[in-house]
Amino acid sequence: MWALTRRLLPVALGVLLAIGAATLAQAHVNRQVGPYTILVVLVEEPTFEDNHAGFEFWVRRGSQPMVGLQQSVRADATGHGTTVDLAVPPLDGVGFYVLDRTPDGVAFDPLGGGAWSLHLAGSIDGTLLDERFAVRFPSYPRIGVPRPVAARSGQGSSQEVPLLLLLLAGALVITAVLGPRLRPGRAQPTPAQ
Repeated sequence: MWALTRRLLPVALGVLLAIGAATLAQAHVNRQVGPYTILVVLVEEPTFEDNHAGFEFWVRRGSQPMVGLQQSVRADATGHGTTVDLAVPPLDGVGFYVLDRTPDGVAFDPLGGGAWSLHLAGSIDGTLLDERFAVRFPSYPRIGVPRPVAARSGQGSSQEVPLLLLLLAGALVITAVLGPRLRPGRAQPTPAQ
């Protein structure tokens, strides 16, 4: 019985880790809208006064970046029972539109992580845009407290905590099971000649 359990445990934990990784890996989303490719990337930094959390996106037609979308695209983020309007600024120095502030300049707060959706609406060079991008912010401890967003109506979610603890426990068990097998054995003394 122990031999069977010892063989199946790493497989079961590997499956759990793969499922957990797939759940947490929603930090980049590609979408095709007409002739345009949209890439949405999460900005996942814990909120201090001098850093941010939010979204970055770029739009390309082939290899050509689309500029000037701050004039024709609106953005909002929905999660934890609240919707927050986000300002769409001009492209930054590396070619992304960075959505990390409200139109009033208040820092976006993902409320401890979890499921959010970014809604982009408006037009790209005359092509209608009305797309939602489902994403998942990682859970992390709140280190600095951002200025509150007026639209906030709920508290942070701790739904990811059990999943992260399960993943950590799985990694520890795999290390305990496979660790002794991966350690190099003691070198045998070389016979004197």
